[in-house]
Amino acid sequence: MKKVKFRKSLATNIIVIFMVFNILSIVLFTYYVTIKEESKSTEYAKKSMQEIVDEKSELIAITFDRIKTQVGLLGIWTEKLLQDETISQDLSTEYVLRKDGTIVRKRDESVSITAQSNIMVPKTTVKTAELMKEINLTEELDEAFAQILEKEDVTWAYIATKDNLLRCSPYRKLQDDFTSDHSQIKDIFYTMANEENNPQRKPVWTPPYTDYLGTGWTMTCSQPVYDANDQLYGVICLDLAIDNIKEKYFEGFSLGESGKVYWLDHEGNILYHTDFSRVKADQGQVYEKNIFTEGRMSSERVNALKAALDEDSGIEVFGEDHSQKMMVHSQVPGTDSALIIEIDMKEYKTTNEFDLKKAGILIIIDLFLAAVFGLLLYDKFSRPMKDLVNSANRISKGDYSSIQAEQEDCEDTYYEISQLNQAFMAMNDSIESYTETLLDKNRQINTILDTIEGTLMIVDIDGMIKIQSKVSSGITQENITRAIAQVNEQKQYFTEQLIVDGEVYKNVYYPIMKETGLVDQIVISSECITKSILLEKEMQQLEKMAGVGQLSAAIVHELKNVLALIKGAAYILDLLDEKKTGAKEIATIMKAVEEAENVITTLLDFSRRDSSGSEMIHIGTLVNQILLLSKKETIGKNIDVRLDVDVSCYIYSSGREALKVILQNIIINAIQAVSCDGWIEISCHEIDSRVLIRIRDNGGGIRIEPKERVFEPFMTTKERGTGIGLWITKRLVDSLEGEIAVTEPTNGETEFVISIPKNRSE
Repeated sequence: MKKVKFRKSLATNIIVIFMVFNILSIVLFTYYVTIKEESKSTEYAKKSMQEIVDEKSELIAITFDRIKTQVGLLGIWTEKLLQDETISQDLSTEYVLRKDGTIVRKRDESVSITAQSNIMVPKTTVKTAELMKEINLTEELDEAFAQILEKEDVTWAYIATKDNLLRCSPYRKLQDDFTSDHSQIKDIFYTMANEENNPQRKPVWTPPYTDYLGTGWTMTCSQPVYDANDQLYGVICLDLAIDNIKEKYFEGFSLGESGKVYWLDHEGNILYHTDFSRVKADQGQVYEKNIFTEGRMSSERVNALKAALDEDSGIEVFGEDHSQKMMVHSQVPGTDSALIIEIDMKEYKTTNEFDLKKAGILIIIDLFLAAVFGLLLYDKFSRPMKDLVNSANRISKGDYSSIQAEQEDCEDTYYEISQLNQAFMAMNDSIESYTETLLDKNRQINTILDTIEGTLMIVDIDGMIKIQSKVSSGITQENITRAIAQVNEQKQYFTEQLIVDGEVYKNVYYPIMKETGLVDQIVISSECITKSILLEKEMQQLEKMAGVGQLSAAIVHELKNVLALIKGAAYILDLLDEKKTGAKEIATIMKAVEEAENVITTLLDFSRRDSSGSEMIHIGTLVNQILLLSKKETIGKNIDVRLDVDVSCYIYSSGREALKVILQNIIINAIQAVSCDGWIEISCHEIDSRVLIRIRDNGGGIRIEPKERVFEPFMTTKERGTGIGLWITKRLVDSLEGEIAVTEPTNGETEFVISIPKNRSE
């Protein structure tokens, strides 16, 4: 009996490889799971902290932006008050001149402290009649101050004038906080906003400084106010306490035992830092600590901080004191600052020990499965393979006599070999049949080529045409030469669109490659797609109009709800105002709501879709709706729009959407063509059961001859025009059984005349 050489046995090698592979897989998988769990915890920490920092940065930015907006509105309101000539110079009895020469205001216990402000006029200020008027004028800001203090994260709202008048809300005994000769115009919130430091006259933020009224470190948003003579009148200010920012945004989430919060400007100046306490300081003292000069820091920490200040957002990892730190940072939008959170990564890592016992059990199970697999492999693979080799040797010698008998004895084992032998014998008999079939297929392909609507051709690498189904204007020798160069370079097919004699052709170039990878021939397909493109553009235009209408209807619906609330609230205010002190303002609100409702009604009517049947369509209404939607452009260019539309101009039709597109295309073209201070005339009259619409402008005329060619597709004089707008307009006019023409009455003028039957057969 021949000895089995296990070292050369495929089955033995498969079993050994199987065992080694599975044992290594178990070990690596167990180690991978351990590392993966630790990695997941770290990635989760990074992701969650980044989300927190981004959210906090966005919230701080929103707070700053809201305060900045409010102080800007206060500035506008104050400058409007300065134009009021009716402000009295007589002070009410609630203002008192104290013995030390200062002027303050008595406390009115009947109102809340936020509804009443106090003033401070130092003894050094001359008590003139103009000052008395200034006191009365600034008192008008009390209500606005109260509303801002109620809605925003603001600690103090106040105005300081050039005459050293300070008015501050909520009410506080200012004489206890300021000396009798204190000058407001020398304080940081005033100097940063004055003409010298803020020539742009925009709202500015101060760095942190000690609040004059004892609320700790504060940042102030200041808005300069200028009078009618363009002279600085004073500064409107809103204070934001750093402690409020800390309580609202920097507390309430876990940073671990070593976590820190940095809020820095881009120079490294500290706005807030966990390690630096807010020590008490004198009134108005600026907080001037810089993160890079406070204490000693490692170069790794410095580099991480600099990167955090330079980048928009992200994570910086660095090593320090034998531990790995992580800085998660995000820029605060709209401010020159960044929010940074630092944590020790070991506080967010979880560790899992490598479980040797479980790994050992898995290895034992793997060995058992390997043994079972080996027995099956020998019975189902090795033994039948040996018989298969013996049969193959007999086939190579031309002995096929015993194969059929062996197949019958061991059908399950040798069935595939029998099928393979029969396939070889049948292959020669099939070659002739396959050849004839290929010839038939070739004749079928030629017939198919003749029935293709477009053009199909094959050219060689020298540009010579080998096969061509028909002639196409979209394929020229220049196209072929360019296509050969591009296909040789890219080795792949490409598509291009060409416009020839007013027609659009789509050409596709497919390379036929040799075995060497070089291009042998090119298959070119050319199809005229002008009609499909124009129809697609027409549908896009109509769908765009429908989409605008749906969007307008949705927005208008929401606005009507809001206007109803405003109208109801104004009505309730009118009922509650028994003394009618606010009757003028309430009437103004009601009038504005009515005007807004009229605009909304117009937009709703314009956004209404075609009805299922014919309807009465008023041309003047559609024209006014389009002009309303284009009001921004006409006002911006100061265009004089002259209307002469008969109120009786109606069309009985189901083509409302078509009329919208027709009128909008012509009117928008006129607005775009007219220069600043130009004019547009729109008239509509009924003549002999037809509605005649004329749209005329002085936009310089149309540089196309003859003028009728403007209605041809792709004909345009605009730099970025598509040339299909007027083509679509002409098609829509035709669909309404109407007529359209263009003329130039005088040099530099253009007039479109549209004639549509008043009643059309549907």
